[in-house]
Amino acid sequence: MPELTREELVEVVRKHRPSTLASLKRYLNEESVKFSDEALLSLIRQLESDGTINLSMRNATSFRKYLLDIWNTWWFYLVIIVALSELSLVMSNVQVGAVLFLRNVFGLGVLGIIPGFLTVLIVFPGGQINNLEKTALSIFLSVLISITIGVLLGLGPFFQPSNNIIVLTVYIILADLAAGYRSYDFLRKAH
Repeated sequence: MPELTREELVEVVRKHRPSTLASLKRYLNEESVKFSDEALLSLIRQLESDGTINLSMRNATSFRKYLLDIWNTWWFYLVIIVALSELSLVMSNVQVGAVLFLRNVFGLGVLGIIPGFLTVLIVFPGGQINNLEKTALSIFLSVLISITIGVLLGLGPFFQPSNNIIVLTVYIILADLAAGYRSYDFLRKAH
């Protein structure tokens, strides 16, 4: 994958005038420009230091302020909403209608995508891997984590859907906090 060049970045900044890092990343994706977060941050620092561009990127001074920037941390809240919704649907034992469909969709997310996605974000907070690798690792790790929790619960008399979803939800919330902090720490060190 060819790296992001200075000229491509300057062109996108002048064309779209992004106000945040998230909007700049969105415009780069719309323009089909391939980049890694590390390369992007490095180029932004270089271009700002020599006066070529001036982005008003907000530097979160604390983890709390980073989490309050909902446009950049939407994934943090989405994960919590999905996990807690699935927990409530399993605990209420819904078996009919549209709510059953939601239970199945959220269940696929909680069992097959979210735990691995968060684990990948913990290990690679700066986007050192591409989206295909991130997706494959997310699915693989989610299945591995779900099976491991099921096996551990199966060792005793605790193997029930309610216990499984409670333990998975606790893992997801803890991993979500860790992934959020790792992302914040990466951005803080990059600034």
